[in-house]
Amino acid sequence: QEPRSPDLDVRETIDNGFSRDWGFHFLPSEEYWFDCHAHLAKVRTAADIRHVLDAWFSILDGYRLERINLFVTDANLFAACREVQSETDRFSWFYFPRHDQADLDRIDQAFGHGAAGLKLHNAPIMRGQAGRLVWQSESWQRIFARLNALRKPVLWHVTQRVSRSPYHGGSENAYWSDRPAQAEALNNDLLLADFLDLVSRYRDIPFIGAHQLHIGLEKLSQLLDAHPNLFIDTSCGFFLRWADDFYEQDRARYRAFFLDYRDRILFGSDTGLAPGEIDTYLVQAFLGHARFILQLCLPDDVLQAVAYGNAERLLGLAGKQMQRRGNVRP
Repeated sequence: QEPRSPDLDVRETIDNGFSRDWGFHFLPSEEYWFDCHAHLAKVRTAADIRHVLDAWFSILDGYRLERINLFVTDANLFAACREVQSETDRFSWFYFPRHDQADLDRIDQAFGHGAAGLKLHNAPIMRGQAGRLVWQSESWQRIFARLNALRKPVLWHVTQRVSRSPYHGGSENAYWSDRPAQAEALNNDLLLADFLDLVSRYRDIPFIGAHQLHIGLEKLSQLLDAHPNLFIDTSCGFFLRWADDFYEQDRARYRAFFLDYRDRILFGSDTGLAPGEIDTYLVQAFLGHARFILQLCLPDDVLQAVAYGNAERLLGLAGKQMQRRGNVRP
């Protein structure tokens, strides 16, 4: 049976069934979206952060975006992030250090200023700018041990497809094409194995694989089954363009996957936000990820988990109760 909004069952009996069958077509709808994967750029002050958030939410509020987790690379912004966090519960952030910034004191400083976790990226390794085992260094092991003790999440861009992806706009051989010919032999299998070694070693860190680790559902299912502290976000791969819908067999495959791993998937869009640079292009990029989820026709509890619940649980945030501002809430 197709899932419906849970209030339909309530109307069957409440008020002696007076409103039975009213709105019978209503589907499950997300209470709100929490985008766990978004980049912050070209900001220097708390005012800049406020400007970005105000501009983004002023548009996406109409599509039920209520929370966003931004990646912050500049330690000089820590105080500004804490200031903005004290003003709104719509904003959370991860510190995004480079591979060569294995500074435990700086990591602790980020957490002291309210960072909810870390973002890491393997692009420098793919490009030959860092050795494959950089994350195995003593300095990084101390950081991972601290994260493990604090149960802080890590969202990690681990691998990268070696192909074009014109559907979502991905270029060919991203990162890998920059690798010098004389560099040591390396491939996605090795990067994934190194990552999974850390996932196994630090079992109290929730590791969130960005872009579904660029692997298909069958292999992804095997990894999620093997590693209970492994999660994924929806960015890039779980995407439908503005006028598209699924072929039914594809919807069925994805829907079954989401039902099986309802507690392991976080909504994320990989949006890049900067002051004065928010436009329809970015809005449609966000909406393509929301459309993908909504077109799966998920049961209400699964939809809420993916839309915001899983991210709030991993980031240690309390849920919210939304209020409409007009006769309907879009």
